[in-house]
Order: sequence, then structure tokens, then C-alpha cells
Amino acid sequence: MSTVEPAFKFRPDDPDAPFVPDPALLSPRLIEIKQALVDAVSAVFEEKKITYAEYEKFRQVLQTLQEIKGVHGWFDIWLAKMVDETYEDEWVGTSSQPEGPLYFPGAPSLTPVGPDYSYALPQREGEPGTPLIISGQVRSLDGTPLANAEFDVWQCADTGIYSNFGMDDQPEFNLRGKFRCDSDGRYELRTIKPVPYMTPGIPQILVDIWNGLGKAHFRPAHVHMKVRHDDLPSGEYMTQMYFAGDPYLGDNDPGENSLSSLEVSPEKHTDPAELTARGLEGYSSFLTVTFDIVVATAP
Repeated sequence: MSTVEPAFKFRPDDPDAPFVPDPALLSPRLIEIKQALVDAVSAVFEEKKITYAEYEKFRQVLQTLQEIKGVHGWFDIWLAKMVDETYEDEWVGTSSQPEGPLYFPGAPSLTPVGPDYSYALPQREGEPGTPLIISGQVRSLDGTPLANAEFDVWQCADTGIYSNFGMDDQPEFNLRGKFRCDSDGRYELRTIKPVPYMTPGIPQILVDIWNGLGKAHFRPAHVHMKVRHDDLPSGEYMTQMYFAGDPYLGDNDPGENSLSSLEVSPEKHTDPAELTARGLEGYSSFLTVTFDIVVATAP
């Protein structure tokens, strides 16, 4: 018989002894929050006369999210922004955004393709879509540039599909890459304008929720950006850049994350001389936008 003390006990030493919580382990804060949540949810159930069938539907949604490992993402849609000061109206910097399910680590470090720290995301020859050139500066709330900050950028192709998930013939890390801005925090990146897309593998029960809420099935077009720098409180900052006029923005966004403060208005260029200077002879036009990232830095 083993004499090793188990990590936890399967039964109390004395089944008849009264239970007394360990005062050293009690958390008044946790008790307060738990009771407040129970009271709030109970009030909703009572006011809206939630039926057992509706409760069961919600339980099925949570079970499905657990099966696809999407519980955290689902909660991020509604709850993360409640504890993120960058979502507040008075925030003067760039609002943060969740990483999302389509990030893939290990993107290649890019080599400049021109002067002034100009880069291009990995692309196929003649990559379908409209070329997009993003430029801007990364700086702190007080205007100090984040010198040589690292960007980690990813987006979908013109088909609405992300590389690295085996869903099409895109090469690995197509439209994914890392690069560094210059000593003044400035950068320029050439890519393709993304399109609205539906996250792959969404179960029907979640689509039913979107339908019931009047949401679109497609997220608005966006470019994901992670910025890494030693002066950032957690070492990195995540956001997304959206495009003004996209019909899937705002209340239509099933991810409920698109913010007007993160929208840009592309300028279209059709001059053949500009296309040639940019090495875009195979295209009839390209777009330019400015997207500055302004963040809180560690004290």
C-alpha cells in the first residue's frame, strides 16, 4: 500500500467535524464580486422571464465554445473591454484589441525593401487585391517615440482566408511578418487591402446567435498589429486597423470590437509613375493610409 500523501484528500479526516473556512485563504473581494454577479444575473432572469429552454440554449453555446476552445474569445467580445481603459471615451491613445483566433507565432522578420524603414509583408507574385501602403509612428501618450519597436502584423488575403491554416494554397506566412520601426518610431508597410471575412469553423449554434442578434456573419476588414517594446507595461500592445465605410463596422460586427477611432480612410493613387516608383506595375492603383499607434508606457 502506498504511503505517499495525496495532493488532495478524497474524504475529510473526520466526516462529522464542522467545516471551518481557513481565514488565511478567504477573499472578501471574491465573495463580494461573486454575490454581485449572482444578484445581477438573477435580476435579468427574473425581469426577462428566462425560460428553461433559453437557459439550455445558453448552456449548449458554452459547451460548444468549450469544444472549439473559444470560451475566452467569446467572453472577450463583451467583458474584456469593460476592464480596458483604452475603450473609454476619454482615452486619447490607440485602443487595444484582442489577438483573435488567427494569430500564428513565428512570422518571418522582414528585410527593408526601400529607404526609411519601408517593408512589405510576404506575398505571392501578383498577390490578388489592391496594394495598400500603411505608414505611421508609434509613440507614447506624451509624444515620445518608441524607438525601434517591433511590429508583428497579420491579415487575411483577398479571398478572406488567412495563411498557415491549410485552407487554401497560400504559402506559409503569406501576409504575415515582423519588422522594426526606425529610431523616431516611424514605419512604412506595403501589403494588400484585406476584405471582410468569416472566421472559419464557426459552429451553427453560434451563427444562430449572430442571426438572432442581427449581426453580420463577416467581420469588417482589418489589419492586426502587435507592437513590442521594453517601455510597454506588458512588453507588447495589440490593436487592429479598420477601414471607414466598411458595411460590417460598428453594430454589424459579430466580434463587437471595431471602433471608429481605429478607422482609416485610404487615399487612392492611379498615377502610372507612382505605381512604377512603388514597383506596382502590375496593378492599376494602390492605396495609402496613415495609422499612428499611441500607447501608455511603463512609469
